Amino acid sequence: MVTFTNLTRAPEIGANSYLLRAGEHSVLLDAGMHPRQDGWDATPLLDQIPEDLETILISHAHHDHIGSLPLVTAAHLGAKVLMTSGTAALTEPLLHNSVNVMTRQRRELGRTDYPLYTHRGVDDSAVTWELANLNRPIRVDSSEFEFVLHDAGHVAGSVMTEIRAENHRALYTGDFNLQRQTLMLPCQHPPGPFDTLIMETTRGAQAAVPGQDRTFFEEGLLAGIRQTFERGGAVLIPVFAMGKTQEVLALLHQARIEGKIPKAPIYIGGLGRVMTEVYDRQRTLNPRQHGGLRLIPEAQPETFDPRRLPNLRLRGGHIYLLSSGMMTPHTTSHTIARLFFPREHDSIFFVGYTDPASPSGLLRKAGQGGKVDWGESGTLPVRCEVRYFDLTAHATREDILRWACEEIQPSRVLLVHGDPDAQAWFASQMALQRPKMEIVQPPPGQPIPLFSQTP
Repeated sequence: MVTFTNLTRAPEIGANSYLLRAGEHSVLLDAGMHPRQDGWDATPLLDQIPEDLETILISHAHHDHIGSLPLVTAAHLGAKVLMTSGTAALTEPLLHNSVNVMTRQRRELGRTDYPLYTHRGVDDSAVTWELANLNRPIRVDSSEFEFVLHDAGHVAGSVMTEIRAENHRALYTGDFNLQRQTLMLPCQHPPGPFDTLIMETTRGAQAAVPGQDRTFFEEGLLAGIRQTFERGGAVLIPVFAMGKTQEVLALLHQARIEGKIPKAPIYIGGLGRVMTEVYDRQRTLNPRQHGGLRLIPEAQPETFDPRRLPNLRLRGGHIYLLSSGMMTPHTTSHTIARLFFPREHDSIFFVGYTDPASPSGLLRKAGQGGKVDWGESGTLPVRCEVRYFDLTAHATREDILRWACEEIQPSRVLLVHGDPDAQAWFASQMALQRPKMEIVQPPPGQPIPLFSQTP
């Protein structure tokens, strides 16, 4: 029997990691770090990974899926690590950046347990990685496991993982998107039916509004930029360095070419530039739109130096595309935002997920005319425009529900990677649409059958 163990410490968007075991053979799906926890509490249940772990499959390079990888590879030296070329190229600089962040937190916050791993630990992990191709079966040594990776349409290199074992098929979605983005194509999922679907539920608590599709939000963002420039203002767009920076930069570049916005200077962060260079090098190696577009030489973003912040004077007609997307304290977007708050003609536009408890979530809630707690700066009035445009890299819950029930048609669904209210929505709606479907919310740390045990 194949068992599945949810190694994320709670049913939420956390340190994504899942263990498959069949007899003496074990495989790990992802090794993430919790975005809202600190220290060892941010890691998966590492002590439940068996010593004889054979294989680690990585779905994509976001921190909540790869942040603990150096810890796992250091503890399991014989494990083979498989990922696409795009994921490998993005994961290495992201993990090195994580070491930098943890080292800074050790110094600034007195975190004596940081860093959880070092730059040498990242380098040692990277030499164990092997590149895997899409749509080609991967055998795991002498076990019954066979895997096939399919493009997930989320970020560069992201994959869904098809699992074949005991004459059954399961599909681990990872994070995926069923609609096009500026660069990423919709996911290229394998045909159903499947016996089991291991499904992300990120947006289960967020209803899509009819008529408000990606084109709607793209046009709204461009209109907002034009309006801000017309009144002499500047625009701050907090973004994640990997994925969102490149998608929005490509959108703005195309808009400048088509005359939808002026040829404004665009600033990106240092890590954002590193990730954009990776996207440029990988542009023909991963499924994407605009395969010939090289963002750095063609969009010509300027790299923003955070050392300028103490003496920076904002200029109208400039766009600041800076991380972090959550506006975490001490990041560039968090620090520069204080310059925007008192200026009514400026704008802060959000384009991705904002945790309600994060600075970005608090700012969205406060809005123009409100007040926001800005950490060491205290409570500040917000006079600049604050708006949200939903340029998500995740599939909407409505799209996922239709896709799962009509195309994948699993006998058994394991709901993961979503907060409790998000998982609850999917559980209730799937039960209504397919009453015979077995719906499971895997409890942390408890092995359960991957495939249904009923005939």
